[in-house]
Parts: sequence; C-alpha cells; structure tokens
Amino acid sequence: MSEREKKLLLLFGAAGVILLSLWGYKSYQNKRVQIDIDHKAAETALMEGNMFLASRDSIMDEIEWLAEHEPEPQASELVPTKLQSLASSEATRASMTVKKMDILDTPPAEETAANRYGVAQVKFTVTGEEKNLYAWFDRMHSPDDFRVISEIVMSPNKEEDSLIDCIVTFDQWFVPLPPEL
Repeated sequence: MSEREKKLLLLFGAAGVILLSLWGYKSYQNKRVQIDIDHKAAETALMEGNMFLASRDSIMDEIEWLAEHEPEPQASELVPTKLQSLASSEATRASMTVKKMDILDTPPAEETAANRYGVAQVKFTVTGEEKNLYAWFDRMHSPDDFRVISEIVMSPNKEEDSLIDCIVTFDQWFVPLPPEL
C-alpha cells in the first residue's frame, strides 16, 4: 500500500469517526429530549393522581354518609302522596291553615332513566303566624331524609297583619323500584 493510499484510508477513517460521533451525538440529543418529555409527562400524571387522591379523600365522608342514609327503594307513585300527607300533617301540627295542596308532575321516565334518584314535588299554599311557619319549615326541611324546601314565596296576609301567606314547594328524592321484567 502506498503512502497516498494510507493517507486516503486514514482520511476516510477520520471522516467515518467524525460522522459516527455526530450521529451518536444527535441520537443522544434526541433520546435526551424524549426522556425529558417522558419525565414531564410522568410528573404531570403524578400530580393529577395526587389531585384525584385528594379529591377522593375529600368526598369519602360524603360517600360514607350516603351509604348510611340512602333510602330504601319505593314506588314512584306513592312518594308524592306520602310527602303531601307528611307536609299536611306537619302544617296542621304547626297551626297553619292549608289553603291549597298540589302534587307537581314528575319528569318522564325517559328523562330520568340515567339518574339514580327520582324526585317528587308537592306545592302548598298556607297561612299562619311567622314562628309557626318557620317551625313547619324546620320540620319539613330534612336533608338526612332526602327532603328539602326548593321554593318559598312569602307575602303578608291581606286580612290579618299578624299572618303570613306562603307558597312553598317541597322536594323528596327517592330510589325508584327497579323495573319489573
């Protein structure tokens, strides 16, 4: 092999080493960028997981309360009647004069099929003294029994200054009976 061929071979060898070094450096940079992206994604996933864990812990008490207080399944037709009967008897007990009682329509079954709970609503128009009215509200509003007051409209009575006319809507949530096959 001549001197020229040795120099040419050495030049090609040096060029090959340089090209391999550049290729290795580029590969290293690309891998490093990918590792950084994966690391940031893992940190984000960890932060989201910690947030989900914290939110789970914050609502765990509510889930346990619901498990303890959830009502037994009832027939959808009976719940409004029971609610109306309860509200009427409590109004009488609170010395309220019931002028009108209405059972409000429930949404169609197709609309509530995705919901776990059904809701029954009754609307009362009553007259009575303020303290008796508040006592009635206090007995009827019972979140532990899945019963709330959703609307109250009060106005002074036109005939008697010491009395208040009130229109109130009570909501009762219940677990409907499963459909019979």
